Amino acid sequence: MRTKTLLGGMTALFLSALLVPTTASALAIELSPHNQGIGEFSYDQSDSTITIQETWEGEGPGALELSDLEGDRDYTIIKEITNNSGSDWGSLANEILVPTGDGSETEDQASFVPEGFSHSHNTDGVSFAQRSGLPRDSDAFTSTEADEFGERDYLEYMDGILGDGDTAMIRFGLRENGYFPDDSFLLSQTPGQTSAPSPIPSPATPALLGLGLLGLAWLRARQAG
Repeated sequence: MRTKTLLGGMTALFLSALLVPTTASALAIELSPHNQGIGEFSYDQSDSTITIQETWEGEGPGALELSDLEGDRDYTIIKEITNNSGSDWGSLANEILVPTGDGSETEDQASFVPEGFSHSHNTDGVSFAQRSGLPRDSDAFTSTEADEFGERDYLEYMDGILGDGDTAMIRFGLRENGYFPDDSFLLSQTPGQTSAPSPIPSPATPALLGLGLLGLAWLRARQAG
């Protein structure tokens, strides 16, 4: 009787182990060695929504390395960005860069593309989920410009200001069609600094200029006389 009870318990334990659902590989996001601008970051994932907090401490491009996204799934990326770079931003460009080596990389590479990576294009499986209908918005920038159906996956936020010391949100979609199960890809980000305003002359400047012109006229009149 005791033997039957023991065997029954072991059988139940074995069956319960078989019924435990297997978990998919967890998403991983890291600072890329090619990153310049991002000082600190963290992220959280809730189902298909990934929230990334970034604190920028430099003016150079920022780069995050993403891996283990579930294939054929549309993700919503929410970025909470604190600008401590020392400059106001008038835009923020985002671009997907994929590993090279499969022969599909684009021929002309921008200067900021690091060695070993290439512009993402319309057939490599990684994109800003342009066909998903996911929102692309921001509380600092009012418009976006995208280039996604050619040789790049590029999304820029414009027409606004993210001032030095301020925090803003941007939101967009991201999709990986399972083409890179073992490789990571980069999310490159380049802030556009606002143009420096022209210096406003002090009230004394026009007066000094007028006196100078009067003096020049008097000197010419004296020489003519």
